[in-house]
Amino acid sequence: MSASLPDVFSSSAAEPHPRELPLTDQVPAASSRRIVALVMPELLIELVNAAVAGHARGPWGVVLAEPAEVKGTSDEALRPNARLDAVSASARRCGVRAGQTIAEARALIAGFTVEKLQPIAVERALAAIAEVALGFGATVSVGLPDTVWVDVSASAHLFGGEAALTEELAERVRALGHTVRVAVAEGPALAGAVARWALPNANGKAFHCVPTESAAEAVSSLPVLSLPLSDECQEFLVRLGVLTLGDLAALPRTTIASRLAGEVGRALDLARGIDPTPLVPYQLPELIVEEVSFEYGLDGIEPLLFALRGIAARLAARLAGRGVAAEKLVLELEHDRSIARLRAGKDRTKLVFALSSPLTREDELRRVVSSRLERARLPAPTVALRLVAPSVVSATARQLELGDTLAGKTDVEKELPLVIAELAADVGETKVGVLKILDAHRLEARSTLVPALPPKPRSAGRGATRRGPGPRSATPLSVHVSGTPLEVVEGMSPFDARAPLTRLLPAPVRFEGALRIGATVAFERQLFTIEALRFEHRLHAVEWWNGAPVTRDYIRVWLRSTESLIEAVVYVDRANGKRYLQAVAD
Repeated sequence: MSASLPDVFSSSAAEPHPRELPLTDQVPAASSRRIVALVMPELLIELVNAAVAGHARGPWGVVLAEPAEVKGTSDEALRPNARLDAVSASARRCGVRAGQTIAEARALIAGFTVEKLQPIAVERALAAIAEVALGFGATVSVGLPDTVWVDVSASAHLFGGEAALTEELAERVRALGHTVRVAVAEGPALAGAVARWALPNANGKAFHCVPTESAAEAVSSLPVLSLPLSDECQEFLVRLGVLTLGDLAALPRTTIASRLAGEVGRALDLARGIDPTPLVPYQLPELIVEEVSFEYGLDGIEPLLFALRGIAARLAARLAGRGVAAEKLVLELEHDRSIARLRAGKDRTKLVFALSSPLTREDELRRVVSSRLERARLPAPTVALRLVAPSVVSATARQLELGDTLAGKTDVEKELPLVIAELAADVGETKVGVLKILDAHRLEARSTLVPALPPKPRSAGRGATRRGPGPRSATPLSVHVSGTPLEVVEGMSPFDARAPLTRLLPAPVRFEGALRIGATVAFERQLFTIEALRFEHRLHAVEWWNGAPVTRDYIRVWLRSTESLIEAVVYVDRANGKRYLQAVAD
């Protein structure tokens, strides 16, 4: 992942300027460029807290370090002159600031501890926020360690203005568990500086808006530390008494050109409210992955279901930002290797969910996954949980029906795919569907299970008019009925309508006993008496082309027990004379 701007806001934890900016929430002209900056000042602290939750610590800080840069896992492995990238709130109250060295922090606070954080973890967190921001603008860019920009020049009116857009976007980021500051300006550098340094507005608005026509006045009270200048240039301006952007904008360009060298042009432009800095579009990863790890292995399912809520919410937010829906999910659980090896089990459990209909909402994703996770038997405590969406499709927006919502009606079209997905997760994909009638003589071959919601056919290409053969007839082939009805018990008319077959046994059950009225037969430890018989039809040498022709006599049988009367169908295999119970009419 590459940052679109240099790391110009390294002092994210510094105190904001004491004066409030003269900002407004007035919506600028639609023709100007408008960039929203999302600054997460506590991002590094939040990531460390999420990784090592549950530990009571005193003042501490965070250092970004690659695994190869340090040896060992303790903070003593870091050099004393390493600079802190973030510090906790308790450390800031004691006077420690980001940018100081570890030695300086420990000189102020006895027992100050340092946590190492890999940049890849920060990049993943920023990537998730960037994908959420994609739902609000066409171009999104990220900058380490804590900033995301989104171009809303052509999309603010779709959300009711910049105020409504930024409030909703900030709420989405907070739902991911991050503290966020938001500002809108003409360019990314100005927007980021205002979001980081401006005090909250007096009207309680959750964002700052820098009007294009009065940007110089709006940012005049920002400190020069907010500019993308080198440390030497910032120190030089402070020694001159140039403390704010207003002070810098008042200086003539020729006076400071010799001292600020190549930085003077951009610095003066930003001080005067001009920011042409381009945005480098963020490249989305092909695979959408959300994961959480635990310092100690978790036993049982309840803690995993709680952790699943968080990663399902983040995954749903990223899917919504991309405008896609997941048609397949994979849940991976990593177990404690030593305990799994001791119990002769696997160190990973993988659950695959092939969704009958693409899903994108958090509650839908969580319901499908949790229904199967609750019944999973885990070989060892779980140390990591990972939810992946390996296959996605474009999400289809549905129009809201206010009448049905107010009436409290259930949206069947929306609820049915979710119910089918839950059933498939519970009993298996191959056991959920609808029966399709086929052309066949044998009862067991007259139907098959097909998906309840078949996928939409994909286009064969532009201008394609290819047509396949039409669907086969759903009416089964007629069967020749021959023979004479057998004896019927007294009081039953042979012309009475026969009940339709409702249950076809998965495997025919051997019918042990004579096929005659009054005979006693046993099924599943229960005795039945044959009350009546009726000849149905005969199949003679059907499906001869497969080398094993079928010749059977089908007989309708009424069986009475001490509790009920059962109507069933028995067939006699004329090749060997064996009898089988095949279907039941409930």
